[in-house]
Amino acid sequence: MSRFCAGPSCFNTDQSANQLRLCGKCKAAHYCSKDCQRRHWPRHRLFCQKQGAQISMVLAECPSLHKTYSLRRKSMGAFLCTWICVQGLVLKFPHGYRTKFMVLSIIERKHNPSLPQTAFAFHDVSIHDICDTNEVGSHMVESERWAKRHGHIGAALLVIQATSSLRTATLVRAVPVVLTLEDMAYEKEEHWEDMTKVIINEAIDWRRMRKWEAGLNVA
Repeated sequence: MSRFCAGPSCFNTDQSANQLRLCGKCKAAHYCSKDCQRRHWPRHRLFCQKQGAQISMVLAECPSLHKTYSLRRKSMGAFLCTWICVQGLVLKFPHGYRTKFMVLSIIERKHNPSLPQTAFAFHDVSIHDICDTNEVGSHMVESERWAKRHGHIGAALLVIQATSSLRTATLVRAVPVVLTLEDMAYEKEEHWEDMTKVIINEAIDWRRMRKWEAGLNVA
């Protein structure tokens, strides 16, 4: 899953552009240039302001949570996010997954700082309806448009809620998942929720988890 520039009519990704830079306020949207960021601002403003205010609150109440989550998000990888969305949304609602989004809730726990993948424990997964008038709906529409422009099937939306160990702050991040033909070829896992819990709690690499399920050697 590539990151993409949020600029209107821009086709750049983190693979085609030299570097994509995060919006400094919301830490969610990526841009390949300042021009793309300026052109996207009228549509991005509401989401950015709300996300930025939420991040500021988290930094004030629990400054370590944002850093810990950022490291955990990188170690989680795009493959796991895609797999969760395909199993929980696309295969469950093949004709209506674009009207829903998934929420993955994780809770901070004691961990080895050198192993960010152990920083959070699984709490819950849930599915919610998308309202076109809120920021989640707007985020979903933009992801869908970008995916279609690049010849992909579409997009799904995963929202990750990361809660501090003392339950004093929660960081909410929207993760758009661009769906390809390869993603749609996944076989349905009846116990995907249990697998997700094991992957996160045991800090297992997603690809190693698939081999483990198939009874293969994962050493």
